[in-house]
Amino acid sequence: MTIGSRSQGTILILVLWILALLAFMVGDYLAYSRERAMVGTSSWITERENQAIESVVELFSSNTSPISGTEEQREWVRLSPGGVEVWVKVEKEEGRLNLNSATDPEIREKVFEIMANGDQDKAELIAEAILDWRDKDDLTRLGGAESNYYERQGLSYVPGNGPFQALTELLLVRGMSPELFWGDQAASIPKDKKEGEEEEAGNESLSFSEAFTIFGENVKRLTILIPSSGDAYKLVLAFMKNRGNRWQVFQVYRTMLVGNEKVEKSEG
Repeated sequence: MTIGSRSQGTILILVLWILALLAFMVGDYLAYSRERAMVGTSSWITERENQAIESVVELFSSNTSPISGTEEQREWVRLSPGGVEVWVKVEKEEGRLNLNSATDPEIREKVFEIMANGDQDKAELIAEAILDWRDKDDLTRLGGAESNYYERQGLSYVPGNGPFQALTELLLVRGMSPELFWGDQAASIPKDKKEGEEEEAGNESLSFSEAFTIFGENVKRLTILIPSSGDAYKLVLAFMKNRGNRWQVFQVYRTMLVGNEKVEKSEG
């Protein structure tokens, strides 16, 4: 092989390496650009949803519902603030059992009602654990749980031994799960009626978050559901206090849930 042919071979190999490096850099840049685009799209969607939530809160800040003309909007209503489809309902808290003021028998009865179709032994355990959480002593009820139980589980918290400060504090109680606490709010949304079918109301789903409250009669609950991809949806619970002629939000809970069925969206 001559010197010229060896030089040409070396140059060819060098060119191939450069092309491979360029291909790698281009692929890496495209992957980075796609990732940035996805992050940007996600942020944009989140911002639109947050603006929609703020619009709904503002809409229901008056003393009467803009939909029903009353203080409550117990039935789900579909709105599209800023093009974001949401389901909304408004209810007074006085119709729910107060975790902090209800008697022990009332707490037990409500827990068994919520879990009527579930494990009754677990229902008893949860009821006793709730009562142990809110009482002021460290005496463990039969099936309940005090500080020693949570410490043995390696948890970073112990019972409050006093009133519940947030409704979501129930999620910390022994035996509680997100499924029991949140339930499936989407199941109660009316399904769109197809031609030839009678209108069918959604299936009511009783959950701990729906059955209990920690607030008094001067508070109303604004429930906002935003359909997401597939059968997932975002749930927002906004609690509002009356301030003269307006209702103001003072506590908000948010979560992402997956329902048993996809929340139907309107066409167009």
